[in-house]
Amino acid sequence: MAQLPFDPSKLSPADLELYDEMLERRAAQGAGFGGPYAALMNHPQLCRRIEDLGFFLKFQGSLPRNIYQFIVLSVARSTGAAFEWLDHVEHAEAAGVPLPVIDALRKDGVQDGAFPAPYDLVANILAATLAWKNVPQDLQDRSIEAFGVEGFVELVVLSGFYQMFSAINQGFGVALPEGAAKPF
Repeated sequence: MAQLPFDPSKLSPADLELYDEMLERRAAQGAGFGGPYAALMNHPQLCRRIEDLGFFLKFQGSLPRNIYQFIVLSVARSTGAAFEWLDHVEHAEAAGVPLPVIDALRKDGVQDGAFPAPYDLVANILAATLAWKNVPQDLQDRSIEAFGVEGFVELVVLSGFYQMFSAINQGFGVALPEGAAKPF
């Protein structure tokens, strides 16, 4: 798989300013700007729009951090996106996703009945979104009760957002960090 190269020195002054703004904004949150974002910088305006949505979902969204990270790991595992898994697994642990939940995801992916609450509800919703099916009404209702309507919307959007990132990571050959082994 060929990696899509990115060279910041080849950016126009306006695109370099945009790049620097995104680097600074993410750094202020303790987040890097490599991997898929480097590949996306080959189209700076598209990168900015994707980064805006990702920044909102990651740093300003309404879902609890453990749920957010569980979604990211679930989608990464379901799509085989090793970079995304490795980029988020420590964040998931720090956010409070229990190690047995992370290990079950790594081993078997999203499976009905494999997780304790509240991860079981999220896993059932992801089973629908990852299969490109409607989320059944009872799951919608339970999710809205647990996370609010905005949280439910974010949950579904996060599933799609990280499915897109899986395509970006794999389509552009985003390399794993040096020395990292594939997690699955």
